Amino acid sequence: MTLVFRDYDLPSLELEYAGSIREPELMAPRAAREARVAEINADILANRPRLLDLVYGIHDRERLDYFPVADDFAPLFLFFHGGYWKSRDKGMFSYLAPAFLDAGVNFAAVGYPYATDARLRGTVESCRRALHWLLNYPRGLRFDPTRVHVGGHSAGGHLAAMMMATDWRAYGLPTDAIKSATCISGLYDLEPLTICRQHRDLGIDAAEVEDFSPIGLRPANPQGRLIITIGGNECTEFKRHTRELAEAWEGAGLRVARPPTPGRHHFDVLDELATRGRPLHRAVMGAIRGN
Repeated sequence: MTLVFRDYDLPSLELEYAGSIREPELMAPRAAREARVAEINADILANRPRLLDLVYGIHDRERLDYFPVADDFAPLFLFFHGGYWKSRDKGMFSYLAPAFLDAGVNFAAVGYPYATDARLRGTVESCRRALHWLLNYPRGLRFDPTRVHVGGHSAGGHLAAMMMATDWRAYGLPTDAIKSATCISGLYDLEPLTICRQHRDLGIDAAEVEDFSPIGLRPANPQGRLIITIGGNECTEFKRHTRELAEAWEGAGLRVARPPTPGRHHFDVLDELATRGRPLHRAVMGAIRGN
């Protein structure tokens, strides 16, 4: 057996990053859940106030959906979707909005160019552009610009962490432009992805591994917070990513919360964020309210 990364040979490493292929028995429950979520999304788009496909850049995927609350100075939670930076869409996650709106928090779901088109560097920069655009929107969306929080799932968890690691002074914004990052079942060490054959289409190179692996970066706002979790039934490598980012950023002085999500796998852990009263949702609301 030839080891290619830590204690993994190539087939076992690729299995760790194979998504649904790793657990085929979850395919039917996942399909049923996605059908249910699609119905919820349609209901929300029909019945909730919303501004869809706001254009923040020139790429055709640089769009965001914004769900406002009535309060002109309510906080904003900005969500980045997953899909290994090469699939899925912001519109699939409108179902998360009510858990924020009903708690008095504006919600936005961000679309971004896939890394297979723009490289990972371009994807990260696009997400930075979305946040900068929101804070400089010429017509003035109604939210408190001093209470902006980000979050994401899987590849979106990586993007949320990268937003927290960004020096916003280079973009004309204060260092504490982001008050917290919620990272759910994310990817924070990019090195193994350069080895897995199924992810070679991402084209991640050594420079991007160094520049965009959050475990090797520091949070730009030392007074900010990290809320980080991983489904209890997820694979060993994803759990390692979560553990190492939490430890690294806590060591850098960041306040870190680790709400439990027992019994969850990669494709239903977001239900913990979508459900008011669950530990993950409570932790996010606590960070937003400054508790």
